[in-house]
Amino acid sequence: MVTQIEARGSHWALGETHGRLAAEEIRLGLANYRRMFEEVAGIDWNEARRTAESFIPAIEQACPELMEEMNGIAEGASVEPLDILVLNARSEIVLTHASRPVQSDGCSALAQRHPADGSQWLAQNWDWIPDQADALITLTLYPDNKPAIHMITEGGIIGKVGLNDQGVGVCLNALRSQICEPKLPVHIMLRRVLESDSVEHALDMIDDVGTASPAHFLIGDGDGNAASMEVSPMGDAAMKPREGNLFHTNHLIAPHLPPGLEDMPHDDSMTRLARLRAISRETTPSVESLYERLSDEDNAPWSICRHRDTRVPDSEQMETLFTLVMNLTERRAEYSFGKPSARPERLHFAFSS
Repeated sequence: MVTQIEARGSHWALGETHGRLAAEEIRLGLANYRRMFEEVAGIDWNEARRTAESFIPAIEQACPELMEEMNGIAEGASVEPLDILVLNARSEIVLTHASRPVQSDGCSALAQRHPADGSQWLAQNWDWIPDQADALITLTLYPDNKPAIHMITEGGIIGKVGLNDQGVGVCLNALRSQICEPKLPVHIMLRRVLESDSVEHALDMIDDVGTASPAHFLIGDGDGNAASMEVSPMGDAAMKPREGNLFHTNHLIAPHLPPGLEDMPHDDSMTRLARLRAISRETTPSVESLYERLSDEDNAPWSICRHRDTRVPDSEQMETLFTLVMNLTERRAEYSFGKPSARPERLHFAFSS
């Protein structure tokens, strides 16, 4: 059973509760990433710590309270604060320094606005290394003087995918590249998005602050707005919905990219995107229709619902670890752990109106 955590109060209190209740998941994640960094990027833990340390000035300038929260996590879990920062900068460490190909996480995501009632939906599968399945948690945060947040994340990581009580939601598609600068790490930027009160506010904040490495954020709000935002330290590229729809996998697709921005995608990212678009034609959003599309196994094991490819090294094997469907207009989410095609138990969350 995935650990479900609720925390309230100051950022330190949020972090201490998170760390204390997810100590086991945090220690598992530290072990998994220590191994992954060495196998995929040739980076030992001391080097990973030095890389993470380079982001401290940007974090302290943009959101010092989130540094306080990470320190609280370290206290609660009885680990070093810098190790928690490594977890929150793990995308910058492994996806921009890989010495050989590695599948980026995030995978298949879509946004749809219902043509009849105008409700805004976001959904995604999250594909990553199987060992991290046991490091997943749900985190419901009620910070002082900020929006309440519900997210699915990895133990120790303060931002990932979910929604807030203002109706803002975000999904993630990671992008593999060799571009990294000492700006705000992807997962900390995701947290900042979840502290926003609208899509417009989130986009302005991302442009103002700057992201340390390339990624894609699919952002929506309860008023029916959505944007597909390819972020990078070189600049950002936003795309608007077409007929209420947005789709993304793990490669750059914006028509106008910042000069010099390049990614290194796997071929399956293109096939998944084409498949997602094809099976979404003339399909309106609902929990069931979105789950059905995210359960698609065409071209397995590299399908929308991803399976392990046992022909590649363990560190390169990826599979779908969770599925998340959000109705932002109603401030509710439905999600499950494991492959959606296996019809796992679904969990529900809703902010009271």
